[in-house]
Amino acid sequence: MAKFNFYHYVWMFIIGCYSGFLVETLWCLIKNGYIESRKSLVLGHLSIAYGMGAVLLTLLLVHFQKSSAWKIFLVAFVSGTAVEYICSLGQEICFGSVAWDYSDLPLNINGRVCLLYSLFWGVLGLAWVKFIIPLMSRAFNKIHIPFNKVIIWAFIAFFVFDAALSASAAIRMDERDRGVEANNHFEQFLDTHFDDDKMHKIYANSKSVDEI
Repeated sequence: MAKFNFYHYVWMFIIGCYSGFLVETLWCLIKNGYIESRKSLVLGHLSIAYGMGAVLLTLLLVHFQKSSAWKIFLVAFVSGTAVEYICSLGQEICFGSVAWDYSDLPLNINGRVCLLYSLFWGVLGLAWVKFIIPLMSRAFNKIHIPFNKVIIWAFIAFFVFDAALSASAAIRMDERDRGVEANNHFEQFLDTHFDDDKMHKIYANSKSVDEI
């Protein structure tokens, strides 16, 4: 059975974030004919949902490598749906916006999850157990990355800073929308460097709850 340590999971998160950003960007280009921002944070080009998905799928499914296909599918189906719903609800509660809406698809729950994408989670879980987890295990055992721990902790420091700045900018945008004036230097900095136009470009795929 494959085993991963803390540093392996951080690499999974990094690879998942950047892979998701590239996939979303290319899909937008193919579907709409133009490139549009699909990143989750104001500085780094990361798609956090994909990074979280990679880590959570591995944490959950690494224990089911010897299980039957239907059990793997069911675990991925349920866990993926739950995480997607929680992420959507959390974004709405914290920032007053949503990044996806499945209201026009059949068998959806509050537009946050739907049967089609839940089935996708199940199929992805099967592929994850049968192909991705063994591939990652072999790669981590064979590839030696110089200064691995330094790189990981530098990324974590940058990620925490970027996440805090992004959350502050999003909260401040919501406050501006409600007519709340900046009352300190930091909020003035956010209004200057992360105004509504810039935030809408960064989060082009997000919509205010009031717009839905």
